[in-house]
Amino acid sequence: MPGVGILFAVMGQSLAAIVANLIGGLIFFRVDQFIFTSRSLAAQWEVKENISCVDCGKVARGYRLVRSGDYDKSNDAAPGFRCEECSKKKTETLRGKGIKVE
Repeated sequence: MPGVGILFAVMGQSLAAIVANLIGGLIFFRVDQFIFTSRSLAAQWEVKENISCVDCGKVARGYRLVRSGDYDKSNDAAPGFRCEECSKKKTETLRGKGIKVE
């Protein structure tokens, strides 16, 4: 019955491969989940066309930082959009306060 021993050896290797792939899949699933749902990894911006800048009043493409680290304006009832120039100034102000802005 040497064939039975070979059969068990092949089944053992197959089972080990299946278990290893399941464990690897779970690890990568958790890592991807962290990357794509983490609030601390990247700043989230909102961009709108033809807004009136809250700082200078110019009508242009508007930018606002929604979330970055501890900064969170996602529930802001009246979000303030800024033109590119004023957005750069506001970004520098936020950086000066220690908020990571990319």
